Amino acid sequence: MQEPAGQGRLISIIMANHQGARYLRAALASVLAQTHDDWELIVADDGSSDGSVEILQDAAAQDARVRVLLWETSSGPAAARNRALAAARGAWVAICDSDDIMHPDRLRRLLLAAERLGADAVADDMIHFATEPMAAPRSVFGPEPQDLPRQISPADMLRVPEPGEAGAQLGYIKPLIRRETLGTLRYDETLTIGEDQDLYLRLLLQGRRLWLLPEALYLYRRHPQSLSHRSSRAHVEASLAALEGLSDRLQFDQHTEITSILNHRRRALQRRLSFETLAEDLRQRRLASAAAQLLRDPSLVSQLARVALAKARGRKSGRKVEGASDASAEVVHLIGPDGADTTLMGEGAGTRIAVPMPEEHGSHSVLWADLCHRASRGALTLTYGDAAGVSAAWRVPAAVHIRARCPVVSDLPPPKGQCDG
Repeated sequence: MQEPAGQGRLISIIMANHQGARYLRAALASVLAQTHDDWELIVADDGSSDGSVEILQDAAAQDARVRVLLWETSSGPAAARNRALAAARGAWVAICDSDDIMHPDRLRRLLLAAERLGADAVADDMIHFATEPMAAPRSVFGPEPQDLPRQISPADMLRVPEPGEAGAQLGYIKPLIRRETLGTLRYDETLTIGEDQDLYLRLLLQGRRLWLLPEALYLYRRHPQSLSHRSSRAHVEASLAALEGLSDRLQFDQHTEITSILNHRRRALQRRLSFETLAEDLRQRRLASAAAQLLRDPSLVSQLARVALAKARGRKSGRKVEGASDASAEVVHLIGPDGADTTLMGEGAGTRIAVPMPEEHGSHSVLWADLCHRASRGALTLTYGDAAGVSAAWRVPAAVHIRARCPVVSDLPPPKGQCDG
């Protein structure tokens, strides 16, 4: 049930956009669908020329809570977010990227959790999903059971799991932050990748309390144009410079664990820089330079092989999805605690998946990742028969058809099929 909005409950949603027209409508729709309606959306457009401005201006004309800030040339996501933060009036700040999607009950749940925990910031789990056939969607917190809600430390924020190691890379999270807690902290505008994690780390080092919640309510889209999905020599060099600057500014000498983690990250970034330099040499056909690098560091050969294999798998997966026919489309029936099997009468064949109530903690993230994975493989139709099914259906943005098997009473609006627009 939606609580009435009161003093100090206005949420400023910050959204930076650059050439994001393809996915922008879906992101805007997910904000407009929020059950907590005491919000303002501030979109800082960063020199877009792809029709984004027209989409944003139309949204602002339709809803006075949408405010658009225009910038003629691209200045980067950190600078765009800082402009939006300067215009924010809410007691709380939430970040939503212009190619991502929020569950309609997300802001209400995060705000309630923050108030109950007395938190300075709260963050939920996220599902990495792809409309394009790239990698299988996954939960940011990982498949292992998490001891949540839990308060995290600066060391937790810095730690990056090794490949195959359990644990979360928390730089991806999109927390709800108390604005007075944020104070004068702003994004480092020299960064194009990792600017989120840098801000969160500085917040934690001031002694602020950031809690992680167990439920995935944010869908983080992975696509070839995503800045966080791409890497380059310049990006890695900027990340290394920011790491060194952070060490100099904050003087971690007294924090042995943090110093160890920073050294580990420095080594990892230096290895990545070597690989990106090699990749750039190969693209530019600087073969002598590339050969010299391989002689100095033979381990780069195995990295090249892994990247080539991943690209080959991606092309193969893409051909499979492009060639998929309606006969291979999948139908999934979401069966919640109140959605009795009798509602399936006349539905025909399909996969039945049990869905817990949204309030219950457990394997939600794994379930949502599985549903998004099914949607990324081909045409997916979802049916639901109770409130739990409605909540689950909202988390699968690439479903072609979503329909109720019977009349359903829910605080959430009916989910829409095909959210990509």
